[in-house]
Amino acid sequence: MIAWSLFINPIVVPQAAVLWLILPLCLSVAMVYKTVRVAELHQLPRQVIVLIAYMTGGLAVLGAALWLVQKLFI
Repeated sequence: MIAWSLFINPIVVPQAAVLWLILPLCLSVAMVYKTVRVAELHQLPRQVIVLIAYMTGGLAVLGAALWLVQKLFI
């Protein structure tokens, strides 16, 4: 019943806090992907941290590029 009530009364997330949700998303995707792909399990924590850095860095560069396009052409 609680899952249904979230559709009726959704949780209000402040706009400034929405970007912080990227970090747990990147962590979960990196954990699942690297658990399947890593050759030796003792390399998993390092590989996950590297992949999180790549993903967040790529998202930051993409966000900056899109912001620049918006400021220059709109």
